[in-house]
Amino acid sequence: MSDENARAVSSLLQFLSTQEMSLSSSHRRGYLNLELRLLHHECCYCLDRAGAKLVMPGKSDKSRHNTALSHPGGGPATYVAPVMPLDKHHLKKVGFAGLLNGPLKQSVLRQPLMHATDSLARCRLMFGVGQGGGFGDMDSTARVITGIYSQMITFYGESLLFPVIEVLGNLLDTSPPSAPPNLPFDENSPAPDLGVDGSFWVGIERIHSGAKAFDRELWAEQRVGSERVWEILVATGSHTSLTLAKDQRVNFFQELEDRGETAILRALDTISTHIQWVLVAGGESIMKSMMKNKGSKSRVSIYLFSLVSVITSFNHNLTLL
Repeated sequence: MSDENARAVSSLLQFLSTQEMSLSSSHRRGYLNLELRLLHHECCYCLDRAGAKLVMPGKSDKSRHNTALSHPGGGPATYVAPVMPLDKHHLKKVGFAGLLNGPLKQSVLRQPLMHATDSLARCRLMFGVGQGGGFGDMDSTARVITGIYSQMITFYGESLLFPVIEVLGNLLDTSPPSAPPNLPFDENSPAPDLGVDGSFWVGIERIHSGAKAFDRELWAEQRVGSERVWEILVATGSHTSLTLAKDQRVNFFQELEDRGETAILRALDTISTHIQWVLVAGGESIMKSMMKNKGSKSRVSIYLFSLVSVITSFNHNLTLL
């Protein structure tokens, strides 16, 4: 074969290889779009089936661009799921009972994680496992896994947990009743909640458990053989994707911690104002009654007993914390 023919064959092979790579990349990106759309639909359906209402994005709203999924080449754009948070007005309307039996129900919190792990497994098979498994494009695998994790952080945070924990705090009424308390409290009845319904603490505990499950089921750091985000990204050797995923994880938990702290501080403020209401308004009511019945020692005993009831209730709320 002459040199000219050899160069022609070499150029043809190079061209065909380039076309094959371009076609494969386009097909994979198309599959990723379908996977992300399916995951978003399944997660939203879990909330819809639980009776929750989602806020649809307006025409002028622009979904946040996920830099982990940006693609320098042409072809179809990579899907970016719209942010559809829970309707906070509806959550306030259903109250604590609706929250615990709706979005904070343990099965509802668990379902999106199951769909996400299935999505990770499918993409791992589709795109390969990088250097750890000996096949697959490492950059593509890292970009896809990071994209799925990023979408789940957005859903589990901005769409689910963040609105719920904000509503939990807003459901608390920090203002005590205008009328003085009816003292003494009945010792045979449960201790007064001092303005903070016991369901509030149950909701906080479920949010905490849900966040731990999210990290355990998706990130799973140092869990060898888990085939979760951390292990797959380490196997690909992509430090950029791993760093991006770590930053998103830290930001998610920092935001959740800040919102949880705000809700708990509001609860403590509510307890404080109600204690003051019992001591001040209740004390004034007892003193006025004592002035009408001079020499009555029973009223003093009633007031002291009420103080003990308040302290007992406050200790009960601290135990829930």
